Amino acid sequence: MQEDSARSLQPIDASVSLLSDSAHDESAPPTYQDDFIRDLFLDAIFDAAYGGVEPRKPKAYSYGYEEVDARWRGEVFAWLKQAFVSAPSDARVARRRQQVAADLGRDELAQAMRSFQLAMASMREHLLRAERTASAIEAQGWFVDAARIYGEALRQLATTLAAAAPRAPLLQRLLAALQAELGGAAHACLVTEATALREELDRVCYAVRIEGDRVTLLRDPQAEDFSALVARTFERFRQGEVRDHRAKLEAPADMNHIEAQIIDRVALLHPKLFARLEQFTREHARFADARWLNLDGELVFYLGWWDFLRRMRAAGVESCLPELADEGDVEVVEAADLALAAQAAKTPSKVVCNDFALRGAERMLVVTGPNHGGKTTLARTFGQLHYIAALGLPVAARSARVVFPERILTHFERAENIDNQRGKLLDDLVRMRAIIEAATARSVVVMNEVFSSTSLDDAVWLGQRMMGRLRDVGCRCIFVTFLDELARFDAGTVSLVAQVDAADPTVRTFKVVRRRADGKAYARALAQKYRVTREALLQRITR
Repeated sequence: MQEDSARSLQPIDASVSLLSDSAHDESAPPTYQDDFIRDLFLDAIFDAAYGGVEPRKPKAYSYGYEEVDARWRGEVFAWLKQAFVSAPSDARVARRRQQVAADLGRDELAQAMRSFQLAMASMREHLLRAERTASAIEAQGWFVDAARIYGEALRQLATTLAAAAPRAPLLQRLLAALQAELGGAAHACLVTEATALREELDRVCYAVRIEGDRVTLLRDPQAEDFSALVARTFERFRQGEVRDHRAKLEAPADMNHIEAQIIDRVALLHPKLFARLEQFTREHARFADARWLNLDGELVFYLGWWDFLRRMRAAGVESCLPELADEGDVEVVEAADLALAAQAAKTPSKVVCNDFALRGAERMLVVTGPNHGGKTTLARTFGQLHYIAALGLPVAARSARVVFPERILTHFERAENIDNQRGKLLDDLVRMRAIIEAATARSVVVMNEVFSSTSLDDAVWLGQRMMGRLRDVGCRCIFVTFLDELARFDAGTVSLVAQVDAADPTVRTFKVVRRRADGKAYARALAQKYRVTREALLQRITR
């Protein structure tokens, strides 16, 4: 009975959902494969943002113990995982989510939602206590209090939402549904009955007579409170404030077996009241509406992400809500790899942010430069930013304008797999063909060090063929490569080069700038540092 009332995430009711406009907006969102999640480190980002929701594993010595909210947290964590890897395929849905995220970034609205979440957590705790206790009357008492907390949570949420005046249509629709719920007869009956029952239960008085091992319950004798009499008697001996040496023991929330038997006898003294209590519990067994239970879970999607981005400020990462365009340029300023930032936020270090852009007919970014210079990090950042923007969430950049991606496809280097009986090069070609066949003009393609297992000439030829096919499709791409020739593929190709310190070329700056690729620049800098340039060698030889 109580378990039904505490049910967590039911099928989403689109009429109050903060993730979708209607049941038709989510037209078969693509479910991405594990390769995509792993390549862009989205699994690490998810854990950093939402890992705190996952229930803690019980200790070996805590047999039979269940953490309060463990079941709810487990369901929400599983749902969040699915939501995080299923970006909507419709840009309108993503823009609706952005409007919700913008509103929930305001302190007054965020605080209202967090208060609602705390109240719902308290409701679930009361219902769990009702489920665990062996006393039927104690369970009914917890149940009534849970219903009162639920009613007050909805009332307070409606009041604070109305005062905050949300601008997002999904939040406005939520407020309208909430006000309609509060104005309905069923909800009013639930709250009125629960409040009246609690008030009557609070007025119940009785006397307990203890004679040896015999306990007798009596109706309230309306005698004077003996504790007050004792306090008055000894008041004249009081000499100023003194230190209290009494140990403060926290009383357990649940009744012990003696208290449970006492309350059973109290119920016999007030049969009508406790009959109403039992009837209320039976009639309102499923009082918690699935719409508001789902809302409680959906709020974690937004508020948990905002909390994560605030923690990333310690690593020097800014955030913004990107402009989601249907066509046009891509302009991103000071973007960061969130997986790297999550690690840096635990230390005093800061992450290096980079800019990138695709303007006009430009469709491809080719990143070259020294090893360990930030090339792969920039490629991940490019993919992460587009994907998180498609989720409708704020991104890790000072400012961003991106074209909404219908699909994100990745190709990162893999160790040779002996199970598929293919060599490294053939495996690259098979995976590449799958990407080219799946890509559309609205796709984003991220590739890292492809065709590294073949000769230089073959790698250049294969890379140019691949780029030609993707150019014909018209998708936006980023390539990390050691082949400078690919950076000069055509007029729509943008060359980005990872920089080194001008004074010491062995030191990486992790800044990637827009400039012409010249594979000799890094070699020349090293030769100058160690004085093995042609000029330096000739000078030494002639001495």
